[in-house]
Amino acid sequence: MALASPRYALEDETRQGRRDRLWAIFAVNFRLRGTRTLVTVFAVIGFIATFVPLMVTVFTSQLLGGSSSAAMSVFALPYNGFLLFIFIMLLSALAGGGIIADDLGSKSISLYLSRPITLSDYLAAKGAVVAAILGLIAVIPGVVTVMVAFLLGYVSATVAAEAFAVYLGLGILLTVTFSSIALFLSSLTDRSAWAASGIFALLLMDDIVAGIIGGVSNNVYWLYISPWEDMGSIARYLFSVSVTGPSLNPAVAFAVLAGITICLCSATYVRLNRMELVTE
Repeated sequence: MALASPRYALEDETRQGRRDRLWAIFAVNFRLRGTRTLVTVFAVIGFIATFVPLMVTVFTSQLLGGSSSAAMSVFALPYNGFLLFIFIMLLSALAGGGIIADDLGSKSISLYLSRPITLSDYLAAKGAVVAAILGLIAVIPGVVTVMVAFLLGYVSATVAAEAFAVYLGLGILLTVTFSSIALFLSSLTDRSAWAASGIFALLLMDDIVAGIIGGVSNNVYWLYISPWEDMGSIARYLFSVSVTGPSLNPAVAFAVLAGITICLCSATYVRLNRMELVTE
């Protein structure tokens, strides 16, 4: 009987593409954060609190009649008040507080940033998680309202299409801006509770301080420092809402939001990039 040494061979390993790596990070973190009890509760309450008043307002407007521009302006309701902003702050804090801080605390960020996952991949996937959760109340209620209003014959196809596009555009701008704020503050600490508290406090105090200083100085331009006021200005312009008295310029408001997003994303990248160099 002939004896021969066994031969072993390693199977060829196929490296996953960048899209698969991004999706893996997004899926794991979305399941982890999007299914938390408080996130689910506030998302459901936020949806109802946005959809019901908006639907009632659209129905009332339809009964009273009006032009197409008047019908369009009705959809600006969520951005004219403070209710939606409260839920945006809550979800930004709950979903974004630990989005990076948890990885810093558990030291798992070193694994994330090991190749072939780049820092850009990591931040894009993490930001997409927060944006997706914020979109549950920033985009879906308005889009659903437009679809229901159109199916019931409350608005024309033209108005419905315009309102649908505006809600999508505003939703993208809102989620990207507030996600960048959450990412930056979450990268400053390894305690998710501190980061969440910081996100909520910063957004709330920023809006309050802007309103107080603007009111005392009688200068509306102080409101530019509040992301929510900037969003409201852009929303009122896109939904053709007539504004009396001094108001923010929507173009400047958009530039401010874009500047905030770019600066905070860049600052987050630089901070984590330096941390990556230290851990290697």
